[in-house]
Amino acid sequence: MKPRRKISLAEILPALIPLVEHSTLGLGLDVATTEKEKSNPSSLALVEKVGLDFVERLLLRWKTNDPAVTRAIIQAVLMRIAPRRVRKLCIDATSERFFAADLKRDLGALVPIDLVVSSENHTYLGETMTFKVYLGNLIVNTMEDGHFAMADEVWVKDDFRLVKRDRGTFAAEVDSAGNHADTFDASKLGLHAIIGPGGPAVASAARVGTFGGKSRSAGWINPFAALHRNPGGMNNA
Repeated sequence: MKPRRKISLAEILPALIPLVEHSTLGLGLDVATTEKEKSNPSSLALVEKVGLDFVERLLLRWKTNDPAVTRAIIQAVLMRIAPRRVRKLCIDATSERFFAADLKRDLGALVPIDLVVSSENHTYLGETMTFKVYLGNLIVNTMEDGHFAMADEVWVKDDFRLVKRDRGTFAAEVDSAGNHADTFDASKLGLHAIIGPGGPAVASAARVGTFGGKSRSAGWINPFAALHRNPGGMNNA
């Protein structure tokens, strides 16, 4: 078998990821740790919220049996968009739970991370459903409303079209190369990273005002100052 050529991160990532100032960013990761010809690949999506719209700025798909490759790709993306930070990284931990937990431990200092298990329940607007159903509906409804923009590439379209609605949930076929709508899963996780609860804590100093009164510099005088200078002033008034 002919050995595969090693690919550098510079070949994978674009030199510039265009982002809108003051927008919200979310990362979604669908994990796989095998590299057989027909095994499922991993996929990473960077989604940006711009006004009412969501724009997929980056979508990657790769196969590897080395967890360090996936870790390096995530770190490289975070460095490429610095000093901007993502609100959250959502990782599908349904089948690769231990690897997802390791990623959370290793990268938790760089980005807030949520592990999402498709079979676990999620309550939305009073209705309980599995995360698989919720996230599938989340991205499909956003796309149907015309608020999700993605790359106009054949391989992306083909991967998304592997997804079918099946008795209230979503199922994906496997194509001849082992692709299994992995980019669809990464994209919905990136969307959830923006919309879902949580994210980094943000604090800022409260603005100090005069509450409608005049400032000291404008000649404001405390009417009770004389009472403090003369404790008996109130009785002698």
